[in-house]
Amino acid sequence: MFLYKRSTETFKITLWKQERTAQAEIFWSFMRKHLEEATNHLDLDSQSGDSNPTVPEEPRPIKIHPTPGSAPDGNILAWNVSTTKFDFSPPFAHTSEHNIFSLAKAGKRLELRSSSSPRPLAKIEDIEDISFTVSSIIKNTANEESIEAGFSADAIGTLLEISLTLSPPEGYIAAELKIPYNHKFRVNVSPHSDTAPTY
Repeated sequence: MFLYKRSTETFKITLWKQERTAQAEIFWSFMRKHLEEATNHLDLDSQSGDSNPTVPEEPRPIKIHPTPGSAPDGNILAWNVSTTKFDFSPPFAHTSEHNIFSLAKAGKRLELRSSSSPRPLAKIEDIEDISFTVSSIIKNTANEESIEAGFSADAIGTLLEISLTLSPPEGYIAAELKIPYNHKFRVNVSPHSDTAPTY
């Protein structure tokens, strides 16, 4: 009975690790696609009818919770993605579409959400801890880029590292097991510290 129980528990923890690894691959893939598409607010609608439009742009920094590990449930990241379509045939019906993305905590689960979808786009469960490392991308007068740790008002972009620690739910063997994941992203808008990130 002891050996049977032990083998069952070992199988259970192995299955958990496989499920979380598969979940993490999907999660990081969706995060990379949508986070690296971040833009300022680009609104071409006001330029419809113009044969030579300029794209009006308003700053939309990526809003980042400074201490996501201790944050309550809710958003810990928020960013804007604007897509524009030029129509150079009369009547020059240029258009813009806007989508707000967020990364939200819900208990021990992280969810990637979109304003255009009622359901989370991706999720990852059994999060024990999460942290962000933020660096600002600065461009000088010679058009050369440099990296500066932390948040900068002069930033033109952001390097964001997301670090996650997963642990099995209660009742699993190897309760001390910790699985770390981390990914780095280049975001084409400036960073902004916000304890309640939203748009």
